[in-house]
Amino acid sequence: MYKTIWVLLIVHCVQISCECILKDPSDKLSQSLLKKLDPLKEYVFKDTYKDEEQDKYIYTMRICESVSSKLEYVGVIQEDVVAPPDGLSTRKIGLTNSTVIKGGRDWIMLTYMNGDNYHSHCSKSKRQAHIMIVCDPYHLKGRFKVLYEEPDLETESECFYMMEVASSVACSQQGLSTGSVMLIVFFSVLGTYLIIGAIYKRCMYGSKGKDQIPNIGFWKSCGTLQADGCNFLCRCQEGAYSDSRPYHGIADDQLDDEIDDEHLLPM
Repeated sequence: MYKTIWVLLIVHCVQISCECILKDPSDKLSQSLLKKLDPLKEYVFKDTYKDEEQDKYIYTMRICESVSSKLEYVGVIQEDVVAPPDGLSTRKIGLTNSTVIKGGRDWIMLTYMNGDNYHSHCSKSKRQAHIMIVCDPYHLKGRFKVLYEEPDLETESECFYMMEVASSVACSQQGLSTGSVMLIVFFSVLGTYLIIGAIYKRCMYGSKGKDQIPNIGFWKSCGTLQADGCNFLCRCQEGAYSDSRPYHGIADDQLDDEIDDEHLLPM
């Protein structure tokens, strides 16, 4: 009995959390990117695509899960809308047990490799699917779209299917900047200082109105102190400043007591 339970637990683990197998399991960054995709595992994505030859296909894709219980480790399949003469209506595009994942700001690229071989073109290489997961901050399961199929430009022999999924799991979590944190701390301290100081002065001294502001004398003189500092740092030298004044007082030696100014008096 216990042996049967252990077997069921192992099978459950394989089906639920062990579907995506990385080609490099030791890559911690890839493991963390796969963890971000966990909320998408429960969804099935479908899209109808028409190629350049006007042939229509239905694509079914799942994130780190098999598209069907009968197709183990198959992450993407292609089905013909109209069955071809050879009767091959379903093709495996990529397997989840051969996964490569990359990521950047607001995007994750999930690649399923080792799908079915091409029959004639692409050097009869194995199919593979590139699934670009882009940021959509408003939807967990956004649109799914097959974009195109084309040869790999690096090898010129392998082909790949490019697909796109919009989801909030690909969005970068943007934290507060250092400046924002400093502003929050500054205004929090300032608010606490004003509130506690006002309560203290009101309760201890019976202050009311603007007199409740703590250290109000300092804050009133703050503007004057700033002006004095600006005057000290930014004004020109005292002699040049004095020469530039438009009015000069009359010194005592410039006054002549002998000048007769009686005629200036009113009669």
